[in-house]
Formats: sequence, C-alpha cells, structure tokens
Amino acid sequence: MDTVELTGTYTYRSFLNRPEPVDDFNKLRFAQLELRLRAEPDGVLGGALVFSEEPGGETIAMDMTGRASGVSPLAFTLTGRGRPDSPIADFHYEYDGIVLRHWETGIGQRMTLAGTVLRAEDHGSGASLARAGQTASFLAVKRDTA
Repeated sequence: MDTVELTGTYTYRSFLNRPEPVDDFNKLRFAQLELRLRAEPDGVLGGALVFSEEPGGETIAMDMTGRASGVSPLAFTLTGRGRPDSPIADFHYEYDGIVLRHWETGIGQRMTLAGTVLRAEDHGSGASLARAGQTASFLAVKRDTA
C-alpha cells in the first residue's frame, strides 16, 4: 500500500478499554469526530481531528502531524495538538496505529485505521481536569470522496 492512499476524510471513533461487558455501548465511548488526513509520498502526515465545525463559525480541531511507514501492514504515528486560542488549545494526544487488512473477498469493506491513543498532557482544570495517561482504542473508517 502506498502511504498517499491514507489521504482522505474518516469517521473517527475511540473507545475506553473496559474489559467487562457493558449493557450500553455508550459506556465505552471516548470520542466520535472527523479525521482529515493528507499523506505525502515520503510518509509525512498532516491534517486535523475536527471536534465541531459551524457554517461560517469557528472550527474546533486539533492539528495532526505524523509519519507513516510503507511496510505491510502500513503503520503510522500521529500527534494531535489543540489549535491556539481555541477551547481545546491545551489538548495533546499521541496516536499509534495501522491500516487494517483489506480482504480480497470482502464485501463493502472500507479502509480502516486502528490503534491506540494516549492523552499525553493534562487538559482542563478543576472538575473538568482530564489527566494525562488516559488511553483508548480507536477506529477511523474512510469516507467516500466527494
């Protein structure tokens, strides 16, 4: 797989790593966002993890930077940092992932990125303080191109 094939828009979902069964799948939910990636032929990655985007308003997003390797399975690392002067300016997350296997006989299969995410620094304060060290698993499913 060529690293430039990572370029695109994905539906990103992350899940808390709870080992016990849950009666409500939302108890596993960490985030559901939009991941926009662009990949260069040399494996350099850039883009944004978009939290919200209002027409004519502010886009709240983390800027994503990273690198992909051209081996199989294709692996990548990303760093996400909140944009300056935004409500998430103090966000810093690290991502480590792979592109999941494409089954030759699969029906309706989409490119899917999978891996782990780490909250690399504390963010927020007081009752809304989110401590560094929290981890989650993620899947990002590539959308159709417009």
